[in-house]
Amino acid sequence: MGLWVLRPEPETVTDVSPAPTNQVVALGRLEPAGGVIKLSVPNAADSRVNQILVREGDQVIAGQVIAVLQGIERRNADLRSAQAEVRLRAAELAKAQQGEAKRAQVAAQQAAIAQLNAQLQTETRQRQAAVASAEAALQEAQLSYERYQMLATAGAISRADLDQAQLALSTAEATRVEREAGLAQTIQTLQAQLTRAQAQLAELNEVLPVDVTIAQESLNQARIEVEQRLADLEDAQVRAPVAGQILRINTRIGEQVNTTQGIVELARTDEMYAVAEVPEIDIPRVAVGQQATVVSEYDTFSGAVKGVVDHVGLRVGNSSDQDLSGNDPTTDQNSRVVLVNIKIDPADVLKVAALTDVQVRVTLTTTQTTTVN
Repeated sequence: MGLWVLRPEPETVTDVSPAPTNQVVALGRLEPAGGVIKLSVPNAADSRVNQILVREGDQVIAGQVIAVLQGIERRNADLRSAQAEVRLRAAELAKAQQGEAKRAQVAAQQAAIAQLNAQLQTETRQRQAAVASAEAALQEAQLSYERYQMLATAGAISRADLDQAQLALSTAEATRVEREAGLAQTIQTLQAQLTRAQAQLAELNEVLPVDVTIAQESLNQARIEVEQRLADLEDAQVRAPVAGQILRINTRIGEQVNTTQGIVELARTDEMYAVAEVPEIDIPRVAVGQQATVVSEYDTFSGAVKGVVDHVGLRVGNSSDQDLSGNDPTTDQNSRVVLVNIKIDPADVLKVAALTDVQVRVTLTTTQTTTVN
């Protein structure tokens, strides 16, 4: 009798341990974080450079003045003039608020009132004396006329002598009336002038709200003018928007600002990336966090630098569609690629910091889960 040994059927087992290393190789270029910034001005076609304050390779901080345009001297003068106007308007406002603006006028008006008072008193005394003199003359003429009447009745004088005495009396009466009218007119005129002067003094002693308002508005307008002049001055100064390194100077002193390349090129070379053009077919094997090695395609730098996949592009297209034209040495119009950013290890950044746009070859290390039967 034969014996049969039953063996179990082999079963499929999934191995989840790391699979053998695979690689994705792609060409790319070196690029600083955020790309290359071309500093320019809005009215580049009408602007000329007066000063360049940096050199290629210089490290700059955010807000640092990189270049100065022509016309800055005039704008500085305009600013100083506007600032002086602010100081003047501020002083005028302070005077209006404290009543200082009318102090001299008040003093002058007080002097005018004192003069009018003195004039009123002097002329009143003079007119009163004249009236008293006319009154005395009238009384004397009245007595003389009465004597002449008695003499004429007694036949001691002629009719002509009596008429002469009567004329003297009439003249004395007219003189008294005239001088009394002059006294009244003098008092009335000078008193009216005095009243007006006192009213003007009262107005001057007041700090009218409208005066303060006008002074405040003038100061506000002057401050707005300073802000405008500051803006004009700022337009003549080209500042670095971020901290970084000057890669290239494209406009020299005295030249019109380069309308396409700007004045300088600036980049954050303290953080570098390799931008790899990964073929579309290899993208499924690429993921953020994968290790990468980067070497120069033409020995621009020696050895390899390390990096980590930082970003995988979301768009597939030809190299020209991926903004890889122009200075990019890896452009291939016939390839279908996705841009993959590899952040260079900080320890290797200095090695490639000055090599923006250098062509590199990137090797990505990938892993995949395999099924073992």
